[in-house]
Amino acid sequence: MKAVRPRTKPRGTTTAGQSILQGAREALAFAQGARDGYAAHVPATIDVKAIREKVRMSQDEFARQYGFSKRSLEQWEQGRRTPTGASRAFLVVIASEPDAVHRALTRGPR
Repeated sequence: MKAVRPRTKPRGTTTAGQSILQGAREALAFAQGARDGYAAHVPATIDVKAIREKVRMSQDEFARQYGFSKRSLEQWEQGRRTPTGASRAFLVVIASEPDAVHRALTRGPR
C-alpha cells in the first residue's frame, strides 16, 4: 500500500499559479478602489519623440490629438524642456494604450 502525503496547497496549484492568482486578486482590489500600498510609476524622463513615432503621427497631429501645444511638444522632443508630472503620466498612458486614449478622448464625457 502506498503512503499518502498530506497536501500543503490545493491540488494542481503550483507556486507560479498561486503567484498569478495573488496578482489577479491584487489587481482586482486595485481596480475596485483599494489603493493602500500602491503608487503610480511615472518615470522622471520620457522619450516623447519615440512615443509620437510609435503612434505614427506628425508633431502637429500628435499635439492636436492629445491636447498638447505643438511648441511644448517640439521643446520636449528637442530636450529644451521636460514634460511635467501630469504630462509625463499621460504620455506613459499614450505609449502603452494609444487606442484606449483615442477612444476616451473622442467619445467625450458621459
